[in-house]
Amino acid sequence: MWWGATLREAAVDHLFVRYQCFQPDETSTLVDELAEAIARVFNTCGFDMIYMDGAEGMAGGWYGVARMREALFRKLQGRVLVEASEWGYPSWPFHSRLGAWDYPNWGLKRFTDEHCRSTEAYRRAALLPAQLGWWAILGPDRDHPAEFPDEIEYLCCKSLALDAPMSFQGIEPGQKPPNSRQEEYLEMIGRYERLRLADYFSSEVKQRLRTEKEDFRLAQAAGGEWEFIPTDYAAHKVTGRSDGTSTWTAENRYGAQPAKLRIEALYDAEPYDSSAAIVLAAFAKGGEFVAEASAPRVKQAIGVSDERVKLGSSSGRYWAQNEGDSRIGAWARAVKSFAPEINLQKHEALGVWIRGDGKGELLNFQLTNPPHYWTTCDEHYVKVDFQGWRYFELLLRERDADQYPDYSWPYGYHSNIYRNPLIKDHTSALNLYFNNLPARESVTCYLGPIKALPVRKLTLRNPALSINGKRIEFPVTMESGSSLEVLSGADGKLYDERGALLRDLHLPNGPPMLAAGRNEMQFTCEASADSSVRAKITVISDGKPFRGRAAKASRITK
Repeated sequence: MWWGATLREAAVDHLFVRYQCFQPDETSTLVDELAEAIARVFNTCGFDMIYMDGAEGMAGGWYGVARMREALFRKLQGRVLVEASEWGYPSWPFHSRLGAWDYPNWGLKRFTDEHCRSTEAYRRAALLPAQLGWWAILGPDRDHPAEFPDEIEYLCCKSLALDAPMSFQGIEPGQKPPNSRQEEYLEMIGRYERLRLADYFSSEVKQRLRTEKEDFRLAQAAGGEWEFIPTDYAAHKVTGRSDGTSTWTAENRYGAQPAKLRIEALYDAEPYDSSAAIVLAAFAKGGEFVAEASAPRVKQAIGVSDERVKLGSSSGRYWAQNEGDSRIGAWARAVKSFAPEINLQKHEALGVWIRGDGKGELLNFQLTNPPHYWTTCDEHYVKVDFQGWRYFELLLRERDADQYPDYSWPYGYHSNIYRNPLIKDHTSALNLYFNNLPARESVTCYLGPIKALPVRKLTLRNPALSINGKRIEFPVTMESGSSLEVLSGADGKLYDERGALLRDLHLPNGPPMLAAGRNEMQFTCEASADSSVRAKITVISDGKPFRGRAAKASRITK
């Protein structure tokens, strides 16, 4: 009784936790004690910069952050450069620079565009410098592929154009880096940074480099001057032997030129009828999905139908009508929640049969997890530009974040689209979206059971590409994750998944010519009969170089 009475009368409290760390009450003396401990290390080591990461985790909101920051700032010695992950206006006096974001894992170029827009807004609002960091040189893992040279160059180019510094994390000199091309990338970064600090290029050149969705390559002309080459990277994904994706057209905005190429061997999903498959939506009875929300003037309905059936006795029928005058922002969302949450750690692909109506609407199969882990929008798009039944494999590591800005969505923040991986063992919902609905019209798609499938590696032998009927075959064997580049005349290079060079290639007749305008493309290869053919082919074309030095620019030779 005495123990029970004591408990009833006692006050119960706990320390505030954020990011797996205890955070002090902003009104307590613990703030000053922590500031003293941090400053002691900083001052003893003679540092000249401090980054207050996770500052937004402080209790007390903006005031709590500023209270902690002030206590620390007053104890630091010397001239100190201060950055942080939170930039509320009460902390403005303690900032030297702002604008750092965590690095992306998907859609790297579109993420850079978004960060650049924010960087300019930060400068205008805070009257302080802003940076394009923190960035990483990505290696491959189960969630995403390795970073390619044009992705790192896109960041470097925009950094130079905005005169905004870059910052990197996870660089381990002397170690086995996640990306074997790290030294190549660091050399590129250094070259760009020296040119930026020298203010080498004219304002007209830098203004052109700012253009979103436009790639440029830095090159040194014969006379030693630095210049930029407008470059297009036209990517196409081959997803099967007989689904029509092995032939396509590639546009070349520039003049006729020898083709430059990158071929990536993609991963594959196990067959749709695999015994290891997990059925996420059976469409055997109504009520699996809830038509949760839609844009103004958009109606939707989702249920079960026996009218158009690919497998079994019924299909899912998803219908929507756009009563507005524009496709832009015409969306609808249906949701299936999983309770309990499901584990997709060994099932990292979706397989689904879709009967399209050919009206050009977009279907988005979006997986997510509970927000207490972090918010995640695992995007996988299907453009319904076909009629009849067609099978789709949607691999989680191939998230369609790069297409996210092409549409207007009712959600979105740079981390949940471009950075946060799905917590696969706590998958809590499958969101099914329509978007880009035709104006003043209705659409109807039928769906077979949606399955989660295990992922497996492919082996592609002797890949070949035909350009306008001219065929070139590459005598190599490619495993999933490997890539083949032909960037310089008759010379090519084969890389493994981490970017380590496997072998050099010499093409006796060189690559086919890429015509100005429309080019007919076809991809073929040898593969085992029980596997798909999945590859990503990027056709690279160059425009005319341009240059322009600033009046007082110093000469940079390397």
